[in-house]
Amino acid sequence: MTRTLFTNARLLDPAQALDAPGYLLAEDGLITAAGAGSADTTLRKDAEIIDCKGACLAPGLVDMRVQSADPGAEHLEDLHTLLHAAASGGISTIVALPNAKPVIDDASMIDSLSLRATRIGGARLRLYGAATRKLRGKAMAELGLMAEAGAVGFSNGNRCIMDSLVMRRLLAYSAMLDRPFIQHCEDHDLTAAGEMNEGETSTRLGLIGAPAEAEAIIIDRDLHLIRMTGARYHAAHISTRAAIESIRRAKAEGLPVTADTAPPYFMLNEMAVSTYDTAFKLSPPLRSEDDRQAVIAALADGTIDAIASDHVPVDGDAKAQPFGPSQPGASGVDTLLALTLSLVHQGHLELLRALELLSLAPSTILDLGGGALIPGTAADLVMFDADSSHIIRGSAFASSSRVTPFEGMPVQGRVLATYVAGAPIFRT
Repeated sequence: MTRTLFTNARLLDPAQALDAPGYLLAEDGLITAAGAGSADTTLRKDAEIIDCKGACLAPGLVDMRVQSADPGAEHLEDLHTLLHAAASGGISTIVALPNAKPVIDDASMIDSLSLRATRIGGARLRLYGAATRKLRGKAMAELGLMAEAGAVGFSNGNRCIMDSLVMRRLLAYSAMLDRPFIQHCEDHDLTAAGEMNEGETSTRLGLIGAPAEAEAIIIDRDLHLIRMTGARYHAAHISTRAAIESIRRAKAEGLPVTADTAPPYFMLNEMAVSTYDTAFKLSPPLRSEDDRQAVIAALADGTIDAIASDHVPVDGDAKAQPFGPSQPGASGVDTLLALTLSLVHQGHLELLRALELLSLAPSTILDLGGGALIPGTAADLVMFDADSSHIIRGSAFASSSRVTPFEGMPVQGRVLATYVAGAPIFRT
């Protein structure tokens, strides 16, 4: 039996509303004791003692929206670097989208990638199954077989399901399998040529605009289908006030709807594009300041349930083009914790709420059974200094993908160690 006792920690557990000096004991991969105050001498027997020296100890982060370049584009980032980069960012579990090459649209792909991940170490890997074959939005993939193989939900990656009949069938099957459907909410007919958010700024810059309404239109359509099917529905990387209002109404109605956003949508607005720096080319695009403020308010009041990194490995050559034709996307796993803590330091969120958004909520949405410091749960942990300051530099990322819209930004919050099943997968 392996026993590790963490002492002198600031225990942070949103599941128990716990924020207090305390201790935690991990045995054979599980939390067996945790509480405020000092550990009893009996807990110290035969245990490795880790003195946290007042650092925060919290459930490991669960990043519910990560795009992997492996398989198919390992030159951008392979599974090894992705899982270890996530660990360095305090993430104990990542959930990868199905838009790999080949697409993750059958059970054998899920089995293969899951097995590879266990041999690599680093963060745990969980997977979404592709909603449609080859992500083409037409023929439904083998959802049942993928669910049996361990798919935690279904998604069409970064493509919205535009066909309403296909979407109805997908939601019906998702409900039958009790898996959430994760939707990229974007009416592609409205945004096909879009280069940034539509508005005064896009006009001034001479870039083709993608209207913010394209997000809410899809959500509003899908809510009617949710009423028909009863499926669990998750709206990914929400970025607009109109979409937030739709989700707020759906929750008030009691519909099984959840949502996440990503740091660019609460940290930046469309004015960042004024320099034509392609690091700010994202999908969805950066929105107005009013939208950004709405996202922050929705994180605080619970309308938005989770924060994900929206990590997308990008080709440097695909970014080194004029803004319009450049590839959208940026790295995110290295900076997820520090950027979210910015909301705490700015007074928008309490620290426990920030950790709920990063760990407990995504774990609950996807039925992963973690995100808490409760005895009997996996000892997936992050130790961090909430006040340690540094400058974001893409060149220092553990990820192979080093494009970030936050280059040069000062932040507070540094990961000191990450543990999976009580074993260290990252230490400074």
